[in-house]
Amino acid sequence: MIRLSSILLLAFIVILSSCEKEYSVENSGGPSDEIIGVDCRITKIAYTDTATNTGTGALTAVINSLDIVTKITKFDSLSNTIEFIASPLITNDTIYINPDEYFIVDFNKRVKSLHGLVDPTDPFSTQFDISYVYNSGGFLFRKIYTFTAFPGTPFYEVNYTYAGGNLTKMTGTDKVSGDLITDATMTYHPFIIPKRFIYIFPDEKSYPNFTQFYDFGNKSFNAVKDMTVRNYDPGNVLRDSLVSTFSSYSMSRDTYVLSVMMSGDDQPSIPAAKGKLSFSYKCK
Repeated sequence: MIRLSSILLLAFIVILSSCEKEYSVENSGGPSDEIIGVDCRITKIAYTDTATNTGTGALTAVINSLDIVTKITKFDSLSNTIEFIASPLITNDTIYINPDEYFIVDFNKRVKSLHGLVDPTDPFSTQFDISYVYNSGGFLFRKIYTFTAFPGTPFYEVNYTYAGGNLTKMTGTDKVSGDLITDATMTYHPFIIPKRFIYIFPDEKSYPNFTQFYDFGNKSFNAVKDMTVRNYDPGNVLRDSLVSTFSSYSMSRDTYVLSVMMSGDDQPSIPAAKGKLSFSYKCK
C-alpha cells in the first residue's frame, strides 16, 4: 500500500512538473514573462512573420516616470527604416502631436477631442475636429466629426455598440447623405480576460499609432477573437471587407497578453502586420 502511494505521488509530481514546464514555455520561458506587474500598460507591439520567423516591425512608445508618452516610433524591420515618428508635447490639457494637430483631455486624462488635418503633410490642409463621447459606463460610444470652419455641423459620425463589456459593433455614417461608410463586427474569447489589452476601434485609420498609448475609456473585457470590417461605396454598396482572427493567446501569470496570433487580413486600425504580435509593458 505504501509502495502504491509512493508511485501515485511520484506520478503526480511528474505531471505537475510537466504542466509547469508547458506553462513556462507558453509564456516565453523566462521569469520576467510570468509576472508583468501592477498597473502596467502596453509600450510596444512587435510583429513577426511566422512563416519565416522574421520580425517585420514594431510600434514603440517611450513613457517617462510621470507616465507621459514622450515619443512614438513605428519601425519597419524589413527595410530597416522608420515609418512613423512623433514626439508629443503636453501643455495643460493639450497633447500636441505636432504644431497643427492635438488631442485635448479631461481631468482624468481621457481624450475628449482631436483637432486634425485632412492631409497631415500639408499645414494648410482642411482642418477638422472630433468629439469623443463616453457613456455612463466609461466606454467610448460615439465620435462626431465636424469641419473646424463649420462647428456644430457634423459631416461624419461613428457609433459603437457594446455587449457584456465588449465592443461588438461599429458603424460609420456620412451625416450629409446618410450613407453607410463602414461598419464592423467583433467576437471575443469568453474565457480570456486580459489586463489592459489593446483598444479595438475598427474605424480608426488616420491616427492608429496613437490609440494604444492614450486613454479612450474602458477597454473590452474579453480578448478579441474575430474582427470583420466592411467598407461601402455610395448607396450602401459593399466595396470590400477585411477579416482577421486572433488566436493562440499567450498570457502572463497575472493575465497580461504576452503574444497573440493575428491571421487573415491586416487591419489599418491595428498598427501591426498579421503574424505573431508580441507585447511589452511599462508598470507604474
